[in-house]
This record gives sequence, C-alpha cells and structure tokens, in this order.
Amino acid sequence: MNYFFSIFYILSVCVLCIVVMPVRAEAQGDASLRVLVISEDDGNPIPGANVLLFSYDEKQQKEEIAYAGATNNDGLQEFNSVVSGEYRLVVRFIGYKTHQERVNLEKGELKVLKVTLSLGVETLDNIYIEAERDVTVGEVGLRKISAIDIGKIPTPGAGDLVSYLQTLPGVITSGDRGGQLFIRGGTPFQNMILVDNLPVIKPFHISNMFSAFPQEAVQSVDMYAGGFGAKYLGRTSAVIDVTLRPGNMKRYVSSASLGTHLLSLHLEGPVETDKKSFFIFGRKSLMEQTIPPITGNDAEIGFYDIIARYSFRSNNVSCNITGLRTYDRGQISRYRDIDLTWSNTVMGGRCLAYHEIFKEPVEFTIGYTDFRNSENPLDGMGLSAGISQIYFNFDHRFEMLGKIFNYGIGTRFVKYTAELNERFTQIQSFLERQGIVDAYVSTEWELNEHFVIQSSLGSQMSLANIPTLEPRLRISYRPDVNDDQEISLAAGRYYQIETGITDQRDAGTVFTVIRSGYGKITSNYKKPLQNALHLLLGYNNNIGNHWDLNIGVYAKKYISIPVSKWSPVATVNIETALANGLAYGFDALIEYNKNPFQFFMTYGWSKVRYKADSGNLGAWIKAPVFEFSPAHDRRHKFNVVANYQFSGFKASVSWGYGSGKPFTQIFGFDLSVNIPTRYPTTDPGTARTLYSRPYGERLPDYHRLDISLEKSFQINPQWSIKAEVGAINVYNRSNIFYFDANTLQRINQTPLMPFISIKTQFN
Repeated sequence: MNYFFSIFYILSVCVLCIVVMPVRAEAQGDASLRVLVISEDDGNPIPGANVLLFSYDEKQQKEEIAYAGATNNDGLQEFNSVVSGEYRLVVRFIGYKTHQERVNLEKGELKVLKVTLSLGVETLDNIYIEAERDVTVGEVGLRKISAIDIGKIPTPGAGDLVSYLQTLPGVITSGDRGGQLFIRGGTPFQNMILVDNLPVIKPFHISNMFSAFPQEAVQSVDMYAGGFGAKYLGRTSAVIDVTLRPGNMKRYVSSASLGTHLLSLHLEGPVETDKKSFFIFGRKSLMEQTIPPITGNDAEIGFYDIIARYSFRSNNVSCNITGLRTYDRGQISRYRDIDLTWSNTVMGGRCLAYHEIFKEPVEFTIGYTDFRNSENPLDGMGLSAGISQIYFNFDHRFEMLGKIFNYGIGTRFVKYTAELNERFTQIQSFLERQGIVDAYVSTEWELNEHFVIQSSLGSQMSLANIPTLEPRLRISYRPDVNDDQEISLAAGRYYQIETGITDQRDAGTVFTVIRSGYGKITSNYKKPLQNALHLLLGYNNNIGNHWDLNIGVYAKKYISIPVSKWSPVATVNIETALANGLAYGFDALIEYNKNPFQFFMTYGWSKVRYKADSGNLGAWIKAPVFEFSPAHDRRHKFNVVANYQFSGFKASVSWGYGSGKPFTQIFGFDLSVNIPTRYPTTDPGTARTLYSRPYGERLPDYHRLDISLEKSFQINPQWSIKAEVGAINVYNRSNIFYFDANTLQRINQTPLMPFISIKTQFN
C-alpha cells in the first residue's frame, strides 16, 4: 500500500508542477493560433465550426487554404507550427453568417482570438465542403451524433440518445426493457460511458426507449464501436462519450412537457451574462399510470433523471460543473414478483485553460461516481451490489521533434460492495477497495496529403496487477484531393481491470455484481485480466453535397471474459468461469440530408462466439471445450429512418428488423434430493429446471414500425407550443422478449402503443 501511495504522490507532484507553471518558455519556432468560436444567440461555444486560414500565393496570384480545422466540443480550434505572416481568417458554420478578419502572426507568437458568429442562413460553397472534410481523420468505428440526429427517431415526449443508438448497426439490446446495450459483441459492462468526461455506469432506463440523455440536454456524442485511442482506458468493447449542452448565457429559457410517457421540466439562463450560466433538466416516467389503460397491460416500471450544469467561461478558461442523478425501479416480467432497481449519482467538474501563458492548453477533471442496483423478491431475500469511485484526470500536451504529443494521467479510488442471499451459493457479501492509476500518450503524423497516422499508448496499474501495455493505432488514407473519400484502419489492445457479472441466461433480471477483475480463485492463483484485440477497416464516401456512405468491417477477440457458472438453477455465481470470445462482422450506413427530407438506412451482419472449458463452466455436455453463441448474438440487423417537413409539420418514421437471438431451451423439470441429509420419503426435494444444449436454439425474428407527427405553434416571440402524436409498434406485432422458465410464460415486447405529448417553451 505504501508503494502505491508513493507512486501516486510522485505523479501528483509532477502534475502540480505542470499546472502551476506560470509562464511558458519563449517559442523559438513558428507561430500558434487558438480560435474560440462563440454563438451570438446564446453565448455558448459552437462545436464543429470550420476554421480556415487563407494565404496569398504569389505564383498563382490567388488565395489558397493554408490551414483548416474544426472546433472541438469547447468551441476551440488550435493551429500549431503556423508559418509567420499575414492570413485571412474565415470561420463558418451552418445557419450562421461567415466571419472574416485579417490576422498577422509573428514568429514565435501564440495568439488567442475570440470569434462571435451571428445567426443567418448561408449557402454552402465548395470551400466549406473541403474544409469540413479536411478534418475528418481516422473515423473508422466512430459515429458522431448531434442533437438533431437524436431528434430524428420517433420517441414519446422527445428524442432520446438510446433510441437513436438502437438504429445503428452493431448495437443490440436484450429487448425493450432492462437498459442494456451490447455493442459489436461486447457486454454492457465492457462499454465505457462518459458524460462531460465523468464516467457513469448505467444511464439507460428500464424502458429501453429512454436514457439519462434526452435531446434537449445533449450537445454532441462520440460513439466508438471499437478501435478507440488510448485516451479511453478501462473498457474493452466500446465508448459512448456524451457532451451536455451548457446553459444559455444571454437569456432565460424554460420549458415543460407532459405526455403519455413522461413529465419533464427545464430551466436555463445566465448567472452573469456571457460569463456564467446554469442548466437544469428533469424528467419523471408516467408509464406506470398511463400505459395500462392504453394497452390493457400492466407497466410495472418507473424512473426519473435529473441533470444540472454550471458553466463558466472567460477569454482564457472554460469550466463546467456537472451533476447527474438517475433512478429506475420495476419489473421486466409482470409474471414474476421481482423488483429491480438501479441508480446513478455523478458529480464533478472539468476545466480547460488555453491562455497565452500556457504553451499548450491544460485540461483536468475531478469527480465522484456511485452506482447501486438490487433485485428484491417479495420473499424479502434481496440482492444488492454497487460501485463508488473518486477520480482525477489531467490532460496536457507537449512538443517534441516538431510533433505535438497529447498525454494524460488519471487516478481512481474504487470501492466495490455486495450483499447477497442464498442464490449466490459461495459468498454472502464482500467489500473490496483498490486504487488505479492510468496514463496515455498519443500523437499524429501527417505523412502527406493522403496519409495520416494516429498512434497512442496507454497503461493501467493497480496493486492487484502489473501495469498493462495497450498500444493503439489509427491510419487514414484519403485518395482524393478534395477528401470526398476516406479509407481508415484501427487496431489495438484493450484491458479491463473491473468486471460486471450477471446471469445472461435469465432475461428477466439485469442485476449485476461489479468487482475487481483480479478476484482470487485459490490462495495461490488469480484470474487474468480480461482484454481484447480490435481490428477495424472502414470506408467513407461523401457523395455530392447530400449523400454519405459508410462501410465497416471489424473483428474483436475477447480474452478471459467472466461468465457465470451454469447450473440447473438460474443463478449468478460470483466465482465465474473464463471464456474467450470472437466477434466479427460488417455494417453499412447510407444517409441523405437535404431539407425538407432526411433519410438513413443501416444494415449489419455479425457473429459472436464464446469458447470455454466445459468443466469450469459447469456445462452438462461431454465435449471438453464448449463453444456457443451468447444471448446477444444477432446475425442480421436492418433499420430505416426517414423525416419529412411540410407546412410546419415534421413526420418521422422508423422501421427496424432483427434476426432471432440465441436462447437455452428447457428440457424438463425434476426434484433434487440431497442424500443423506434429506430423506425422499419425507422430503420431496428442491424443484430444478433441466436445460437442453446451452444457447442451442434461436428466438423468432423481430421487426417493428414507429411513427410520429409533430407541429410547432409560435404564440408570440417569447412563447411557443409543440404538439406530438405517434405510435410505437404500429402494426402491433407480437415480438417475443423471452420465455420465462420460472413461470412458463412467454414475455412479449411492447405492443401497439399510441402516444401524445405537449411541450410549451418560454424564451
């Protein structure tokens, strides 16, 4: 323990020395320019704005683009190693007027400019398109999602991130309840979910139509289905990185919405104009009260979520303090008297300093996360488990050999707890604590106008394991000068210190036990860390100004996946067996955007196979090694989404198809008698379910059509009303969720479910 804290102390001192360094060394090379882009409408940063520096070519007697980029989520774009001289700065973004000004950069100078864009509709020209695509580097496995994208999916009340994610290829859910996402073969706990750089364990609600990230609260989302860089350490499958919208810095805005599914309230505004703002958004489910009279079925599910954000910004620093609280309660199967609950509590802050005194921008995050979940049968013998953690991350960069290197150091102090009844036969409760230190470094090489290489290296360390070594690589090749096409490749190794254990055979529960991945099996043997190898290849083609085509091929090799040991009685066993998995497939997405019509279509084919030692797994088969497809192995997935605007209306349609997923068929039932402690003549024994080959059968295919129609009414300049009507599962298909072996009941997913909502907003 003393050894660990010594390392932590040394790292903390190093970080402190970097942060408090008051003056940057005088630059000896070329100039640097930082451009902060702000919206005049609400005073907030504009992510994705195109920033261009034009220089005059004396030989060609015309201007040409010398440097191009796009602002990040903080509205910041930085150009390094700029040749000194005079430039014309151009900043453009859809829906805003173009900004232009002359900029003179001296040798060794670092200049920070603040640019404010005013609203106005402009036509995109060829230069804009070129600049936008010039910054699309190594996008394989990455889907950038905006609030507008989220609003394309018919969802009761408003658009929601999880409804949009379910339309993407490679994203699988267990059904319409449970709040679990499986991404390209990975389990839910192999996914990293961040909100404003703060980790959140399970932000998806018990109804899979909703999450803690509604359209109104989201600014942007980066979803990596694999191949992500070493900045993201600690998970082996996917990353969902959410940036929340800051509060309006100019004026107060409030809204309220009431519908068949949700009640929501929202308030935002300036604390100090153009400097400080707040944002508060809360929702509560009404499904338990409203769904039974609409569908004739019980809806034993309820949830709420609250998001609060305080933002501070000056010409030199930007800070956000974020709070998130979610709570879910209910039953997946109305035939079983088992209540499931889970909650998330997230608090923390993130600051980015980009003043001229810093040679490179400085970013740090500090926060606290707590997750609790439970399963409570009516007999009173409940299960509960959770994780809480305090963390600190520091990100910076330095220049060496003419290249910019990004690096980061993070520390986490984690506590795992569980209180379990006899369903868990080998342990009743546990309390574990551990400290984790991680670090990464990354850089980018632009070999020529066609090839760009991004490389990174990360490592994680705790007292229970030796440091990991996680190299990762992304390569981009753009064959066209105008960057209309891009071929990209990503590969890397990924380790995960923590593990989440649940019974994937039983879709009626999502209770999860979280613990360190280095749990002891015997006094002298420990389990290896679960890890994965990723290989992805992608092709992107921007066809004209309105069409986009993305095609991806991937393979993920999962090593040492913890799998609950099997038995004739459905149970989650803390002492898990280890399996190796292979997930591979391909997917395609084609998208069309030109008002008043938007459309996208996706298709994905995938295969997931696990392999484990039959003896360790507890499987009742003769083969020494058992190979099977887990419950989230869906071969085919197809989605079509379309939006059309006319006469002030917006119509949305979403249709999805999925082939059947594996399940374990019931062979029969009997009574188990433990002789000699029990006597068959007086004790009939314990009821037991006998299964056929594990995951040997597949459920029927799934498909569903959702529609919505909305209309906005502007009562006056400060007051507007939006009405929405629609329906889930329009043709009322009986899609099976699972067959409950405990009650011998078929559990179906959502039937035909009409919805209506009214939203009023004051500016």
